[in-house]
Amino acid sequence: MKTKTKVNSFKYLALLLLTGGLFTSCGSLNVSNKTITYKTHFIGKSVNGAHSRAVYITDMFIVAAGQKGNLGVHLMDTTNRTPHIQDSIPNIEDFRDVHLDKRGNCILMNSGENGIMYGISRGTQKMVLYDTAGVFLDGMSFWEDQTGIVFGDPINGKFFLAKSTDRGAKWHSLTPKTLPDALDNEAGFAASGTSIQTLKDSTVYFGTGMGARARLFCSYDRGENWIVKDTPMRAGDSYGIYTMYFWSKEEGLILGGSYKDSTYKKGICQFTKDGGDTWEARTNGLLGYCSGVHGTANGELIVATGRMGTFYTTTQGQSWDVLVERPYYSCFVTEKRIALVGRNGTTEILNYTLSEN
Repeated sequence: MKTKTKVNSFKYLALLLLTGGLFTSCGSLNVSNKTITYKTHFIGKSVNGAHSRAVYITDMFIVAAGQKGNLGVHLMDTTNRTPHIQDSIPNIEDFRDVHLDKRGNCILMNSGENGIMYGISRGTQKMVLYDTAGVFLDGMSFWEDQTGIVFGDPINGKFFLAKSTDRGAKWHSLTPKTLPDALDNEAGFAASGTSIQTLKDSTVYFGTGMGARARLFCSYDRGENWIVKDTPMRAGDSYGIYTMYFWSKEEGLILGGSYKDSTYKKGICQFTKDGGDTWEARTNGLLGYCSGVHGTANGELIVATGRMGTFYTTTQGQSWDVLVERPYYSCFVTEKRIALVGRNGTTEILNYTLSEN
């Protein structure tokens, strides 16, 4: 099913600026071998009253999206204080993930009764790209602008998978014969759209919970074949892998806990150096449940956020320190900026630099 509605140019989308902000605050924090010096570029609302979980940064824009199809875009590096504008996509339950490509095309993932992939093409058209009635989507990721993958909760005992090879314009479901069966009650978490990650040319991982074990599903050929690896993350009920960040095919972190028990912190961050074959707990400094994690391409800086606050590490999780005490749902890190989005549309953007101690 496709629907199309004409809108203004991409300049209009770019001016969907975040409502009501304060440009304040700066500081520096020390952890082990690095010092992060930061300044708050913006703190305010992406959309008043609507929780935001989807966030993506480019050099020009920061896109935030969330409940009831609400969407806001912050235009970076501008001194123009024009009135803030917001947009809302009809018939959308909750945007949980977003990808903005180099051409200015925006791909958004809706989580709810119907998993919907939604597109805004260079700011000139809005359209439903893929409608999966009855599928709850958990997250998407792109190897590059051309090819992306999305996963959702199990249907008939198998996790739902779909892939696009044309920049998200069309999606087709995947039914790999090698995809392991889901455990009883096993599901993914769409808390921030980051329980899936593509890596290098062909690798993709996604994490699960709620079943008897929290598991890492692994494909090394862009989703055509799969194996699964157990993790020591607590599972069952509301526990499991909510988010992950790998800086190489072999090295990365999985984080989680339970949104029902936010203060539970035993083993909520696990590190692997061999693509999930073995794991090491790295929770020192974390206070509880984390719903989102992201970092620089080399893992030099990693930020994790959740109900207990926002934390960072320059030691790949060996120790964590508080970045800001405010809790958020999701985060996105580039080589010079950190974006945080959360409850009631609260959004914070930090400009930062890293230096040797």
